[in-house]
Amino acid sequence: MAAALWGEIQHRYGFVAPDPFAPSDFAGPVGGFWVATAGGDAVGSVALTPSEAGAAELDVMYVDPAHRKAGVARALLAAAVEHARSAGITVIRLRAGEPQPEALRFYTAAGFTPIAPFGKWIGDDSARCFELHLD
Repeated sequence: MAAALWGEIQHRYGFVAPDPFAPSDFAGPVGGFWVATAGGDAVGSVALTPSEAGAAELDVMYVDPAHRKAGVARALLAAAVEHARSAGITVIRLRAGEPQPEALRFYTAAGFTPIAPFGKWIGDDSARCFELHLD
C-alpha cells in the first residue's frame, strides 16, 4: 500500500524520488500501520507516526482506486483515531496538498482543521496541513 501511495503521489505532484516510507517509522506504542482488505487483497492503508508528546502524524492514507468511495478511508481513519486515543494522543496532524483534492475534502469532512505547516513540512509550499483534536 505504501508503494502504491508513493507512486500516486509522484504522479500527482510530478516528480520522481526514492520511496521515503520505512516500517520502523510506525513502530512503538503510539505508531501503527493498518491495512484494509477485501477478498483477501489489501485495498487501503493508514499509519500513525509519533511526533512530540501527545501528538502523532497521520501518514500512508491510501485506498486503491477501485475501492474508493466505499467507506474504506473512513474505517481506516476510525481505527487510527481509536488507537491514538488509547495511546494517549490528543492531536493528530497530517499533510496533504492541492494535487490531492479528494484527500483535502475527506479530511475536512472528517473534522480536521487547517493549520500552518509543521515539522518537516515547514517551508514546503505545496503542503496543506491539518489537525484533529481528540477531545
